[in-house]
Amino acid sequence: MTDRSVMTSTFTLERTYSAPPSIVFGAWADPETKRSWFAPTADAHDLDFRVGGQEVNTAGDMRFTSTYHDIVDGERIVYTSTLANRDETVTVSLTSVQFVADGDGTRLELTEQNSFLDGHEQPSWREQGTATWLDALGAAVSGS
Repeated sequence: MTDRSVMTSTFTLERTYSAPPSIVFGAWADPETKRSWFAPTADAHDLDFRVGGQEVNTAGDMRFTSTYHDIVDGERIVYTSTLANRDETVTVSLTSVQFVADGDGTRLELTEQNSFLDGHEQPSWREQGTATWLDALGAAVSGS
């Protein structure tokens, strides 16, 4: 018999980018740009960026699937995600991303609420991974 458990966590990360909100938001919306900073080593990455659309990022046996529930152009994105190892769901999350003009740049605030199932992932791993791709987003928009 397998031990079953749920560990929950919430974290908020903030970044300030030198690019305006339209550019930073656009880096989430454009499939090619999104892959460059979010899934550069993925085996496959598909993005259907619209309310009800999905994003699927596959690397080996891992599959990260997001469904977009709210998109306000240049201002806000809200989505839910699952991370699966083969066919076993290991995390479920709700993420909100806000884009706020900050002078000539953008202040981004990302809040993620997570349920980690059966000890397959730890909150610190998710927070660190998310921080890494937000830093990659910064590099992607810095030349804009």
